[in-house]
Amino acid sequence: MSRVPGLLLVLAGAAACVYYNGMWSAEQLAKEARRADQRGNTFDARSYWARAAVKAESVVVQHPRSRWAEPALVLQGEGLARSGACDRAAVPLGAAARAVRSEALRERAVLALAECTLAANGPAAVRQVADVTKSRDAGRRSQAAFLTGRAAELVGDYGPAAEWYGRSTAPAAPPARARALLAAGRAPEALGLLDTLARRGVREGDWAPLLDDVAHAAGPDTASQTLDGLLAREGRRLPAGARGRLLLADGDRLFAAGRAPAAGARYAQVVRLMPDSLEGQQARVRGVRVFATQADSVADLVGLRARLGKLVQTTPTADARALETLFRHVLDAEDVQEGGQFRTAELVRDSLMAPHLAGRLFVGFAQAHPASPFAPKALVAALGLLPTARDSLVAALDAGYSTSPYTLALRGADSPAFAAAEDFLARSLGVERDVLPEPTLLVRVAPPVPGPRGPTLDPPSEAAAGGPPALPLPSGAARPRPGQRDEEPLRRPRPVGRPAASPRDSL
Repeated sequence: MSRVPGLLLVLAGAAACVYYNGMWSAEQLAKEARRADQRGNTFDARSYWARAAVKAESVVVQHPRSRWAEPALVLQGEGLARSGACDRAAVPLGAAARAVRSEALRERAVLALAECTLAANGPAAVRQVADVTKSRDAGRRSQAAFLTGRAAELVGDYGPAAEWYGRSTAPAAPPARARALLAAGRAPEALGLLDTLARRGVREGDWAPLLDDVAHAAGPDTASQTLDGLLAREGRRLPAGARGRLLLADGDRLFAAGRAPAAGARYAQVVRLMPDSLEGQQARVRGVRVFATQADSVADLVGLRARLGKLVQTTPTADARALETLFRHVLDAEDVQEGGQFRTAELVRDSLMAPHLAGRLFVGFAQAHPASPFAPKALVAALGLLPTARDSLVAALDAGYSTSPYTLALRGADSPAFAAAEDFLARSLGVERDVLPEPTLLVRVAPPVPGPRGPTLDPPSEAAAGGPPALPLPSGAARPRPGQRDEEPLRRPRPVGRPAASPRDSL
């Protein structure tokens, strides 16, 4: 009998080792995952959460009745949910939300379930965490407020979303609140919040989408000013690569808005900041693109092409190769006919986005081919590209092409021949029209056949009970088997000796 207490002590020690080796490891991995989340390192965080889920699951499976089973079940669900495996997290989290006795564990399970609901674009997460927003624990209360804000933002309630984000202390809450304020049209409040955020700390992952939102809501110039303020206050905390990417994205926004000189200045900043990096090479190529938009002559493009060729030799990026191809189409065009010249002018305007050079090419085309039916179109196109030459261009249209469909359309007059002229121009330039399928006006169908085709929905009437019998089905027609609905159309037999009808035969 003296051996029994000793055996119990050994078993207790073994169970304690289970906790030490299993649950302790799972909790340590979860702690590392939360730290990675705080740093904004999503990849590492997901890896830690996945490993924590595996460790916790082993405790649940091996010791389902131990006092660590419920914490392990919740941690397993949290790990699966936050590692991106929400499809597998639903079972342990649902069981934990229903069965665990601890309020803290139940709230953790509910929060993880709500995260999965939001990951599937489900606004029902609001109802799931409604009680947790009043939790006695400040951390879980903050997380519930953040998730409620995300759910409100998901359905477009940006004002309430901003208020819920304001009640959360999560690191992602202030940037999310600024984004919601911008979407709600409250740009001054959002910009004030961004100024405060710039003084606290900077994470590239937060600021890149925020600056896009600022540009969308308040314009690219405001986004540039916000970035300047950010870099002036906290730029030294950002690695050079992060600063370069933010500046490069800002240049792209300015270029897309037609602010080529400002975009060129941003690209030059990137080159000075990190000349030997991939971002620096991309900025150099984009700088060549900016200079191309300001080209005044074909000779300018020739010089820029030579400059680009050196960049392609050192760093053949996709942007560099695409711009080189564009230069080749513009400068190496072999077609000297009027269609080819007109196409080159359009390419310079639409793809190279060099308005002044495109305008000069259009005017040159009209001067070289004054009898062409496209000469007035070229002059009309030049009107929007050369505003200083508007009077002379309008005079040329009135003097030589007053009856042209393009001149009439410019004046707002009726121009019945405009569509025909555009169609002729498209064929001359080699643009193929979309081939539309031939409309089918007639469809061959068998005439309706009277008689029952399935179970009736209404009770039989007197006429049906005592009236004449239904007409028999045509000879040779397929009949439904007993107990089977006749879902297929009836097939009419073809008369003997008559060939099968073609699908295009008329009725």
